[in-house]
Order: sequence, then C-alpha cells, then structure tokens
Amino acid sequence: MANNYERLGLKYNPFEPAASGIPVSGELWIPERWKLPIQKFLDTLQHTPGPKAFAILGEYGSGKSYLLQWLAREELPKESRRIQPFLFDNPGVQFYDLANQLFRQVGREEFAKSLWEFLSPILPGYQPSFFDKGFRDWLFYVWKHRRESDAIRVLSNKIQEYSIATDEEIRHKLARLLIETYDKPYFEYKDFVAGKRGSLVAEGEEAPYFAAVLRALKLTGNAESIAFLIDEFEEISLQKRLTKRQAHEYLATMKRLLRLTEKEQFWIFVAMTPQAAEVTEKLEPALWQRFISQGEHKFEIPPLNDNEVINLIGNRLKQARINNYIGDELYPFPENLTTILREDIKSSPRRLVKVCSISIARAVIEGDTIKIPFSENFLEGIQQELYPFQKTDE
Repeated sequence: MANNYERLGLKYNPFEPAASGIPVSGELWIPERWKLPIQKFLDTLQHTPGPKAFAILGEYGSGKSYLLQWLAREELPKESRRIQPFLFDNPGVQFYDLANQLFRQVGREEFAKSLWEFLSPILPGYQPSFFDKGFRDWLFYVWKHRRESDAIRVLSNKIQEYSIATDEEIRHKLARLLIETYDKPYFEYKDFVAGKRGSLVAEGEEAPYFAAVLRALKLTGNAESIAFLIDEFEEISLQKRLTKRQAHEYLATMKRLLRLTEKEQFWIFVAMTPQAAEVTEKLEPALWQRFISQGEHKFEIPPLNDNEVINLIGNRLKQARINNYIGDELYPFPENLTTILREDIKSSPRRLVKVCSISIARAVIEGDTIKIPFSENFLEGIQQELYPFQKTDE
C-alpha cells in the first residue's frame, strides 16, 4: 500500500473522503477573493466600537464550513489578532443552546480551574500542603470544612475586582459554578435554562451572564477577544417554515448576540444558505440589515474558477508529497485537469475534494491497473459514479 502511494508521489491521501471536514495538519488554503473581505472586516473593526457581526452565505458544498474552519485555525488566532474562536455546528435557535455548546467545548472543570487560577482567591484559614494539587485540593478543603458560603463570597468579590461581572446575582452564579465543580465536573443542558431549578443562569439575566462568561474566557485565555463561528442555525437551515415560537427565539438570539458584539470584545460569524438569509430578512428586515451592516458585512461565496481549482488541489498535494519529489504540481492528476472536470464539480469545493479523494484512494487500492497520470476516462468515470449527470439533448 505504501509503495502505491509513492507511485503517486504521495505519503498519504490529502483529500478527506467525506469532503466535509478539514485536513488534520498543514495550512488551510483558501482563495484570495474569499480571504480579503473577511480580513478587511477584521482589520476595520478590531480596534473600533460597533457591531462585529459577519454573514457568510453559500449553497451546500460551497465551502462555508471550510471557511469557518480556516478562520478558527489560521486567521483569528494570529498574534496580531489574538481572537479566541469557538466553532458551533447547528447549535439551535435558543440562546441557552449556545451556552450549553460553549461550555461543553470548554469543559466545566477546565473553565472552573482556569478561572480559579486567574482569580487566585485567598480563603482565610486555608493552608496548602506540600503536596497541594491546586484547584481540586482547594475544593476538597471547602467542602470538607463546609465553607461553601465563604468561598462563594471570596470568589464573588474577586469576580467583581477583575470586572468580569458587577451584578451580585451573576457573580454568585459564577462563583457557585466553581464551587459545585467538586462533585459535578460536567455541565448539563438544564444548567443554562434560566428559571430551571439549580440553573446557573438567573432568569432574565441570560445576556449579562453570557457577557460575564465571555470576559472570563478572554481573561483566562489571555485573548484580546472571543469569536463565535456558527455554522447554520439549525431550524432556519432545516425547516422551510418556523413556528411563531421558533421565530421569536431565533430573532431574540440574533438580537442578543448582536448587542454583545457592540458592548464586548466579541465577534460573531454566521454561515448559512442564501435561502436561510432570505428567511431571516423576511422575519425582521431591520435586524438583518443591522446584522450585516447594510450589506457591508456579508460575503457570498463565489464558485471556484480554474486557477483556484488548480491552487486548491496543488496545495493539498504539496503538503502530502514524498521527500525530494520532483514533478508536476498536479500529479497524479493530468495537467489538463480543469478541462476534464465538469462545471458542477469544479464550482463546488465539496464535490471537487471528494472526486480527488476517491480518485487517489482507487489508485492506491488497485495499484498498477490504474494509469498514472489519471486518464480522462478514469476521471470522468469517478465524477459520474459520485455525481450522476444526465446529459440533455440539444
């Protein structure tokens, strides 16, 4: 099998078969005309007030998810930006859906421990032992000596000192989150449903509480700001018609997120289909126009052109090349690849990557029976197998 890869000038298949993920390692390449509008948006608003919301529109398979992954891995963490990204896939329409997914990404114990270490709360009477393990030993002491109230008070004061939150109830909820991690080192969905018994969020205080969490994440992560990258609001993308309740919850979530971008060091990128954007605009035109800043903060992903097709494939192949490889940048694909690929394949990154992946996988499995570089008949067969295309009589 390894020799079959070497025959292709490769160490491994650089194209993922599902065509919906991203390469495990290496730089993520995207076309310049995708990159520039987003970089301009970031450069313009990084040090200025105002809503920091951006919409990425594209059909299924156009590269929306990949573009969000590029933002999360390549652009936002740059030293010049220091924006900590959180990526959400179909989080739902309600505000607490986002809170639930956020904390599941971060992890309750990891969040609590990081915040505790940053705050460095001094609890009178507590003496760390020589073998002290930090947060866990501190929690053990608090619960063993029944000093939960003292610990919550100390933590609450520290939370105010660092301007994470000023509201007394929010400070209490955050402090309680840390203390209760002792016997509950995980989050449950109900933790973020305001009004539920034992909820960590005060009813009517969802947005201020969320803002406090964002400030805590920014401080503990030593970041300039936080970014949410949301790949489709589930109900909008999967349903043609929203119920009145779903529409209300969806719009309320959009409004709350937009307000947070105005007041906090917080960015939001939403990827959706053009149809979903139309539904949103019909539900509340003024909100949508405010979200996209009258169209300035919106990017519709264009189909790939021939040069971008060559660059995408060439960059993927380059990262998987065997040592001392000398040859054509598209090998094992032919130099005239763009004339062989159908327009519906070339214009869709998802389809393009999948065709490349299956072509290489087939050549590795079948060995010398597959001609290299790939023939026109071979590639046409792969395209037709994956995406049957009915020719119409002219």
